[in-house]
Amino acid sequence: MKNLEERNFEISIEPYIGDLSIVSDYLDGFKFQTLTQIAPYKNNNIWTALSLHGFGQEPSDIFKPGFVNEDIQIDHELQWTTLCNDPVMKSIREIIFKLPCKFERIRFMKLAAGKSLRKHNDNIDPDIENKKIVRIHIPLRTNKDVVFTMYENDDDDDGEKLNLKTGHFYYLDVTKPHSVSNNSTIDRYHLVVDCYVNEELKAIL
Repeated sequence: MKNLEERNFEISIEPYIGDLSIVSDYLDGFKFQTLTQIAPYKNNNIWTALSLHGFGQEPSDIFKPGFVNEDIQIDHELQWTTLCNDPVMKSIREIIFKLPCKFERIRFMKLAAGKSLRKHNDNIDPDIENKKIVRIHIPLRTNKDVVFTMYENDDDDDGEKLNLKTGHFYYLDVTKPHSVSNNSTIDRYHLVVDCYVNEELKAIL
């Protein structure tokens, strides 16, 4: 895998060049689930998600066992949600199966228009922390006013500012500090694929 210092976040998979606006427009009609387990974004609609593959068959089943309040019922078997077979998701299936790996959770992540996520680490999941799983981002709806910033460490105040491109594949080591700003007037959508690491996937990271 590349080190952060190499400054190369896009991975060598041919980008998806088809029209993804149909998917984004379709997602606009859904009520996304709030990512309640991560402060300071609890109980708001800044950062939300829908599940395509995860621990449950409903799109609202975005969580992983062991990382939510005990009163939330979660299936312990990975499965495709009811969204997967929707005809609108044809392009999404094409994107996903470009990745040479088995999948853990696959989610649509929305960052609301005009909102930001301050510097943080996605270090709540030990499988990601120990690199058993890596997180791949594919922007579905974005623009020049959406900025993803990767930092070398907690003391780095400047970071590397990235303007990620629609349909391209990015490995972003989310155990390192990062922030996101959506300075546009439209909601930003990423397809976020958690991949079990194997030798074929390592070769392109």
